[in-house]
Amino acid sequence: MKRLEWQPDLGRIAIRFSYDPLLVAEVKMIPGRQWHRDQKLWSVPLGSAGEAARILMPLGFEPTAEVERLLNGEVEGLAGIGEQVAETAAPSDPVSEGWSVTRLNETVRDALQRSLPQTIWLQGEVLEFDRNSHRDHIFFKIVEKAEGEDRPRASVTAVLFQGNKDRVLKRFAETETDLTDGLQVRIQVRVDLYVLNGSYQVVVEDIDPAYTLGEIARRRERILAELRNRGLEQQNLSRLWPLVPLRIGVLTSPGSDAWKDLIHQLRGSGFSFDVTLYGVHVQGERTEAEVLKGLEYFEQHAADFDALLLVRGGGSRADLMAFDSLPLALAVAQHSLKIMVGIGHQADRSVLDEIAHSEKTPTAAGQQLVQQVSGFWERVRDQLSRIMIGARHRIDRSRSGLNSSRSQISRGASLALLEQRRRLQLVASGLESSAAGQLGEARGMLKASRQWLSSATARALRVAADQRVGQIERLQTSACQQLVRQRERLALRHVQVRGADPQTILARGFAWVRDRSGRTIGSQAGVRIDQEISVRFFDGVVDARIEASRSDSSGGLSSR
Repeated sequence: MKRLEWQPDLGRIAIRFSYDPLLVAEVKMIPGRQWHRDQKLWSVPLGSAGEAARILMPLGFEPTAEVERLLNGEVEGLAGIGEQVAETAAPSDPVSEGWSVTRLNETVRDALQRSLPQTIWLQGEVLEFDRNSHRDHIFFKIVEKAEGEDRPRASVTAVLFQGNKDRVLKRFAETETDLTDGLQVRIQVRVDLYVLNGSYQVVVEDIDPAYTLGEIARRRERILAELRNRGLEQQNLSRLWPLVPLRIGVLTSPGSDAWKDLIHQLRGSGFSFDVTLYGVHVQGERTEAEVLKGLEYFEQHAADFDALLLVRGGGSRADLMAFDSLPLALAVAQHSLKIMVGIGHQADRSVLDEIAHSEKTPTAAGQQLVQQVSGFWERVRDQLSRIMIGARHRIDRSRSGLNSSRSQISRGASLALLEQRRRLQLVASGLESSAAGQLGEARGMLKASRQWLSSATARALRVAADQRVGQIERLQTSACQQLVRQRERLALRHVQVRGADPQTILARGFAWVRDRSGRTIGSQAGVRIDQEISVRFFDGVVDARIEASRSDSSGGLSSR
């Protein structure tokens, strides 16, 4: 059993639960908590009721009727239950002993509530709702922003208690719009003060969905007006489709139904689509930044693609706000590729639906692409069919003309052959008689030529024989003369060789001087004192030692 209950004897809210260390850790996060050993329970002061509900109710704790009335505001905040405390507790401290912080905050809250109407209509932008929307009591902020600014000028904490939660959200959902961050809202609230830290908050009682829808429409119109002023509203919308859009870029969430539906359409078409996916978030605060990056990527690679698709699945009207963005609108309007969006619903349109080719669903977007390619293919088939029919007609006409020409040529050829055959017969008759006379004349000429050739050949042979005899005699004489000259040259060479023989030179009185290694000594400069030498003469060798050496410019030779 997990309960939050009012404990009059303690003047506090008791927290009852079976022991669980994880729950104990959560309770210890509540300001002012206290462990009562004798009763074996935790308790928190009245000022921590809201914080206790925020932390513990999502964990399954149920408030009692008194605490529920406190949280829902059915009593005047904490002062209402404080009056119950006053009935059972001891009198408060005298003024002379000083005020408690709780008393001060409650007094300020009472004064604040008395100075304001019981409820007011508050306008502003919702923040931090998404992260807390799963809780029973939803705490979020209402902020005020100046036109074109992201930083809030002012903010106030708002709480939507469980007692009003279903009614308010159901009323808002009737317009097919979910309450989410970034929406401009008009909500009916009452002002309260959070005693724990002395900060005030507003408690949501009701909401005006029509105001939010009007703000969404006005925001879209402001963006479209800006595009019209820049002359960009129709720029991408008027861009012509490529002749055959087969290379397709896609911006959507990977693995989403939108991606699956689109791919199913393209694959089932039978055409060879080349699809490149750039994964992005298509709802939430990250949508704008990621889609802008995706558009920039495809802009840089525009030459590789024929068209670009931005698609998403179902959602509420509020989900379309992510695409009601001036930076996104400018990027789409000025993009180099033809862009098709499939992000809306049957009755709702975003800014991007107005400035680019719009299809309501990813399936419809895929069908549009298939239709574009199919239309081209049908035109090609029609052209091919017309070409084939025209070619067949021309072939048939040509075949008829050829058959007619063949008949004419055949008849003409037959007549020409008959004429040529007659002419050949006449020529053959003339040739036969002419050939007989020419053959007789030729036989006579051949006989005379044979006789002349026979006598001419005999004369030529006799002349040739005489010439050959003279040539042989001249060759013999020339050969003899050459032989004599060669013998004389050989004898002279023999004398020269004998004169160059070392023995012959030594016999004339010369000597051959060498050192111990056998190297020939050719000049006085090549010897040294005490050097041993050998001297070869004609009839023997003398070993000697150099004792003196001198130079002789005349060489020591007599001219005699």
